[in-house]
Amino acid sequence: MLTLLRRGQTEHAEQLRVEGPAAWLPQWTAGEPLSRALRQAHQLGSLITAVRLDDTFAWALAGDTVYRISLSDGVVHRLWLEGRHEFHRDAAFAGHAVVAVEDERLLVWDLATGRLLLATAADDVPPRAGGLRSLAVGAGVAVTGTEGGYLLQWDLADGRLLARTAAHGGYVARVAISTDGPPAVLSLGGEDRWTGTVCFHDLDGLRRTGEVATAEETSCGGWTVLDGKRRAVTVADSGLLTIWDPTTAMAVAQFSSTARPIGTLAFAAGGAWAVLGESRALRIVDLRDGVVRGTIRTDFTSDVNNVAACGRFVFAAQGGSTEGRTNLLELTDPLTQDAKDRPHLIDATAATIGGRAVVVAVDEDGPYRVYDSTHGQELRSVGERTTKHRSVGGRPQLRTVSVGGRDLVLSMSDLVPTIIDPATGEIRTAPRPSVAGPILSAAATRDGLAAMVDLNGTLAVWDVATLTLRASTHIAESLRATSVALGDLHGRTVVLTGTDDGRIRWFDGADLTKIPPPGRFAEDTGPIEYTVDPMNWPGPHAVTALQVAGTVVVSVVGNTITCADITTGEPSGPALTHPGKVWAVLPTVLDGAPVVATSCADRVLRIWDIATGRTIRAVTLPRQVHRILSVTADQIIVLDSGYLFTVGPGTRSAVDHEAISGDGTH
Repeated sequence: MLTLLRRGQTEHAEQLRVEGPAAWLPQWTAGEPLSRALRQAHQLGSLITAVRLDDTFAWALAGDTVYRISLSDGVVHRLWLEGRHEFHRDAAFAGHAVVAVEDERLLVWDLATGRLLLATAADDVPPRAGGLRSLAVGAGVAVTGTEGGYLLQWDLADGRLLARTAAHGGYVARVAISTDGPPAVLSLGGEDRWTGTVCFHDLDGLRRTGEVATAEETSCGGWTVLDGKRRAVTVADSGLLTIWDPTTAMAVAQFSSTARPIGTLAFAAGGAWAVLGESRALRIVDLRDGVVRGTIRTDFTSDVNNVAACGRFVFAAQGGSTEGRTNLLELTDPLTQDAKDRPHLIDATAATIGGRAVVVAVDEDGPYRVYDSTHGQELRSVGERTTKHRSVGGRPQLRTVSVGGRDLVLSMSDLVPTIIDPATGEIRTAPRPSVAGPILSAAATRDGLAAMVDLNGTLAVWDVATLTLRASTHIAESLRATSVALGDLHGRTVVLTGTDDGRIRWFDGADLTKIPPPGRFAEDTGPIEYTVDPMNWPGPHAVTALQVAGTVVVSVVGNTITCADITTGEPSGPALTHPGKVWAVLPTVLDGAPVVATSCADRVLRIWDIATGRTIRAVTLPRQVHRILSVTADQIIVLDSGYLFTVGPGTRSAVDHEAISGDGTH
């Protein structure tokens, strides 16, 4: 697992305010959410419309940029295309060029320089054809499918419209060109989502040679050679894979692939395997017998949309997202057999069992899973499967609290705590009080107590050992309370709550009576008039996180973290300003010095020295982090969008450096 996500994690020293940040690599991922076939992962930052793979490079067109990625070391070279063309309906690589379609134009760029070689005129597209939607290239021409059911053929040298034909009753979803033998075209389309047509054409003049009506829409198609014979392959929405003889337009074989493909398909093993993108995984289907030879998970958060294959590698791109996520995956012998279904974790917290460091996480399907912090192996599963965690109101927050020298885990989705003993598996839930609201806003634990505030503005403090409600009160209007923390002020337990208007309010932990803020905290009065915006909650001034670490109050507003002494309100160090909204924060101690670990919208995990405000460590992560669970000198454990993983010290690789050259590439 040490090689996973090793590639594509560029760290910008200027942005991170550090010189030569140390490279850290993934050490483990809980529940093995990543495939062992994964070799590189990259985030290109724009919607990907085309991919290509050869013996040495993977290529991707994302927005107005072509990315060339080395298969050997993951180094990325970037080529900006001439003009502003940030969105393409479809695109394809063709030799030394890349071709794309917009609504009314065909565009061709040179892959060596990025120069725009040709752009057709908008009035070249017949009005009744509608906008250009799909594209294939081959034999020096491009064939585009339109939303009105037409096929248009273009000369890639001069942009002339060579031929046109009405091919389908509606939208042409896919076009593919074969040059194995007399050049031919496969087109897929239909009038609606329930029916479709598969059509075959000669490339010369687009003369139709065959047409077959289908009972359902066909998702993807392409050409391959099986046993020395040219064959067309299509996959319907149901997963029915059909192999066609293009000369007779007859099906020669049909298999239920068990896949629900989205986007394009590719071919491997000399054309004998179809590589299908299904949701967030790839299915490898043998075209000779229809057997699914392998299933490979990607690390995508949305569906696979583009796939290319060459030799023993497959290059996949995520669709439906402007992240520009790509994975390079290896077709091992035997092929990888990943389970399609995997734990998707909602929240997690660090704890100890008999001195052993663990992480307790809650699955959206239930139960609570206990992982060893050293190697990520699951130690036990606590509780039963459930569907209630999938609802917004049922998504629990987990916190750890020490009671009698033992760590217990609190699970809270409203003001009613559930206690999980990770050592024994015992689960206890408190009686529901009358004050309990529908959805929890924030929770905190300290010294055997749990403080919670819900979206209705009700604050409650529970004794964890006895599961009794210690005190409760209504402190704010609906959607006003955004965060909560427990601390010690001159030997007295206090509860701090952050609000949507940027204030911090103070309460006695015994009875929740309001107390005046100490020292300079009293100067923060907030705006005189403030209105909550339910469509933009929490608002831009909200205290989105609030924690007390020893004598330091750590608060987060927008992209800034402020640290202040709990007794005086005096700053404990400079404000920690981030390049984007702060998503996660964890105060801790490293080498005897108080630090705070943070992650913001740029996906960079930073560890700051509180006293000086200096960034002492920075690691670029594959996705935005929702919780930072543990920080030590040897590893950092985080929860991203559904998965736990750990990074630790590693050897710096070539992709950790980015050099910009004068010719527009890097």
